[in-house]
Amino acid sequence: MSFGRILHIDIDAFFAAVEQLRNPRLRNRPVAVGAGVIASCCYEARKYGLHAGMSLRRARRLCPRLEILSGHAALYRCLSSREFELCQRCSPAMETYLDEAFCDLSGTERLHGSLEDLAANLREEIFSEIGLRVTAGLGPNRMLAKLAAGSAKPDGLRTLQAGEEEAFLLRLPVSRLPGIGPRACEILEKLNIRTVQELRALPRQSLASIFGKTGELFYERCRGRDTRAIHAREIPNSISRETSFHEHTVSRDTIEGMLHYLTERAANTLRSLELRASALEVKLCYSDRAAGSPRSSMRLPEHTHFDSIIFQS
Repeated sequence: MSFGRILHIDIDAFFAAVEQLRNPRLRNRPVAVGAGVIASCCYEARKYGLHAGMSLRRARRLCPRLEILSGHAALYRCLSSREFELCQRCSPAMETYLDEAFCDLSGTERLHGSLEDLAANLREEIFSEIGLRVTAGLGPNRMLAKLAAGSAKPDGLRTLQAGEEEAFLLRLPVSRLPGIGPRACEILEKLNIRTVQELRALPRQSLASIFGKTGELFYERCRGRDTRAIHAREIPNSISRETSFHEHTVSRDTIEGMLHYLTERAANTLRSLELRASALEVKLCYSDRAAGSPRSSMRLPEHTHFDSIIFQS
């Protein structure tokens, strides 16, 4: 495993941290942001077992003192954009997501000197500029850089030096590897496989027979191999916007009002990317899941980026 130069930067508890920054009264108190389910919660809330994706109803039972906020999406985008601007100054190639960035620093050592010092200074610069703490990880590829950052949360910096990647990777639970979700973990658990080291005992063919092509990815990733390049995100094939209601509702006006709002957001993104939609799909989820998630799709008569036309369709 050769030692590369990928830096992963991630804002800690992003949405919740922004709300604590906006309102000092919320600092050191359990805070969650979301509608229906948790989108983000601070570390004070995580001490009670709260996590992203948990229903707000259950979160309230586990933590009665929880402050639940609906959030400020425009502010989040503004702060993450500033974070990415600071990262871009030190990296010739960068890939960004909601609150995290992958920076390819390969070949920049003569320019920056110590990349660990660069990462430390970048973390402090981001905190100085936007007031939010970030965690950073340096590793030979994007997967190991992100895993390194995950091991240093919150507000930390972890560098995987040449030669220590193997020991770091082998002791991790398989759930930490990209692509291994709850269902895959259940299957591996039945095989008494819980760590990356145990996963390595399975041959490539066995993993492929169990998980298909994804199993071949598992074979590579449990060996620390990740060949995905760092590059700016391509134009998306689809744009989706969704939400959950704070309270259960069957009100037609409430549902249509939210649908109109989500349509406006999706169409605004289309216009900002100078794109036009050719097809439309609407999905509805019920609280008891008994009826599944019905959806309806259609081709639009003409390509458009106008929310009024999309909504009326």
